[in-house]
This record gives sequence, C-alpha cells and structure tokens, in this order.
Amino acid sequence: MEQRHASVETLILGNSHAYSGIRPSLLPGVAVNLANVSQVPGTDLELLERYAPRCPHLKHVYLVCDNSNLFDLPMESTDEWWRCTYYNLYMDGLGGHSRMSRYGAEIFHFESFKGKLTKYWSMHRPDCDSLGWNTDNSLQAKNQEEWNTRLAIDALQRHTCKDWQQARRNVRHVFAIARYCLDRHIRLTLIATPVSPAYGAGIPARQRAVLQRLYRAAHDRFGAESLDFSRFPMPTDDDYFDGDHLTHEGAARFTKLLAEEAMTGVH
Repeated sequence: MEQRHASVETLILGNSHAYSGIRPSLLPGVAVNLANVSQVPGTDLELLERYAPRCPHLKHVYLVCDNSNLFDLPMESTDEWWRCTYYNLYMDGLGGHSRMSRYGAEIFHFESFKGKLTKYWSMHRPDCDSLGWNTDNSLQAKNQEEWNTRLAIDALQRHTCKDWQQARRNVRHVFAIARYCLDRHIRLTLIATPVSPAYGAGIPARQRAVLQRLYRAAHDRFGAESLDFSRFPMPTDDDYFDGDHLTHEGAARFTKLLAEEAMTGVH
C-alpha cells in the first residue's frame, strides 16, 4: 500500500477466504489485497479508514463477508491474539494497542516468532505476493486425502457462532464500511466465497439467514452489492485447497468471475 496507494483502484478486504481466494493481479486496473487470516470486520473498517484516504483513485471495495468471518470473535479474545501484534507493529499502531502490552513485540508469542525465524533461516519465500495475495495454497501443498469432509467439519466448528452479541457488532462494522463507501461514491461488493460442497451444506441455517438479511439490508440502506458463491460449487476438486479455501487454480478461476462481473455490472 505504501508503494501503490496513489494508483490503487480496488481494495480487497476480509479474512483468509479473501487473502487466499481473490488475486489482485487478475482484476481490472490496480488492485491490492488487504485481507488476512482471521481478520474480522472491525479490522476491515480500520484498514479502510486508514488507507482509503490515501487512494485518490479508489473506485471499488470487495469485502468478503460470509459464514467464515461474520460470526468470529475479535482476535484479542482468541488463541490467535498474537496476530494483532503485526497490525500494531507494521501498520502504524492499527488496533490501538500499546507498545508496552503483549502486542508490542513478536517474541511475546514465541511459537509464531520461532516459526518466522525458521522461515528466514531456510530462505523461505514470502507468504504473499507484492499485491497481498496468499501464495501458499498451491495444489502441490494440498492434502489430497483429507481436503474435503474432515477439514470442512473442522472449519464449520470454528465458524459456528460463539457470541451473538459479537456477531451483531460485526454486522454494525459491515454497515459502517457500507456507509463509508456510500458517502465517498465507492462501489462496495459483499462476497461469500466458494466453499467445498461439504462446508456449504453444513452452514447453520440461522447463520445463513443472518447473512442473507445482512446482504439485503446493506443493499437497501447503502446500495451495496452482494455476490453469494457459497452455494455454487467450483468445477473441479482441484479448485479447493481444503474445506473452505481455494487453491491457486481456484482463486484464479474465481477472481476471473469477479473481474467479469466488475466489467459488466451484472450480479
């Protein structure tokens, strides 16, 4: 973003479904992916408010808003709290945490710190490309024996709502993003990404209903568009990395669908 903000036309926000599933290089114009693993709508809102004012040509925001993130707890209250450290250190204090707190140094979560050092020592390539897209989910890295049913069940358990009050806060953050975009004449598209058939079939009815109401309300109140691909399976099993993420091939196929929609305006 520091290198490209002056020319960015499209921002991608959301969690790992966006980080792995939407390839900026395949979208029209200049696009950057600001999504990340376990990122929640409140952080998406902070990122938009931080970076959109630096992007004079910003026209379109894609926000992944689906079963995988709308019902998430804040990272601070989960075993992935250490991810907040990266926003604090490398995005100029995003998240509002003190440098004197446990979010002030990576070494405070030793396992992740050790993993990062191991990657440096082994000359491991970066986990994402220069536009912010996750490069780890290659077909070669996929567990061919367990990719669908078991991993889908595990993902569904992680994404089952634990706190409906927090889910309502997440909804308010999505609406705040929609209001921000409306006020600045930025096109907003809410996306439910493709997931494996096993995952799609297991989405709780109540959570799917909440998502559908959110899409309708965001459209009626703020003019936001929505694209729900969670019910539409990808053409081949090679498009799926696990129960709810796409491979490189799947991400390319899916992003091309988004690019066609962006050009035609049909949704």
